[in-house]
Amino acid sequence: MGQLELDLYPYRSKTISVGENQIFSWHDNISEDKDKICYHESVYVKNQGMDLEDWLHIKRQNLGKLTLDYFYSLLKKSKKAKLSFLKEFLTRNKIVYETGSWETIDLN
Repeated sequence: MGQLELDLYPYRSKTISVGENQIFSWHDNISEDKDKICYHESVYVKNQGMDLEDWLHIKRQNLGKLTLDYFYSLLKKSKKAKLSFLKEFLTRNKIVYETGSWETIDLN
């Protein structure tokens, strides 16, 4: 009989902001799993039918005692562009991270 593996870090996600105006709709959130904490920013440009997504991943081994709830609170309070703010915070605190982006265009 196999042994049951205990997952101490089930997937969790928290929405930081979501909104819409005449030009854009957006959604940004922070999530975690057993290996990493991820920040995702998604923007849809309505008149161009374009989706833009940027993300930042921090491996759990690089976090020390920092938690999803800590980053959520930090980003929720920020008045600056959240991705830039998070990059500055991580760089200042010598925390290694990876970034990426994605762009799609709806041709219909």
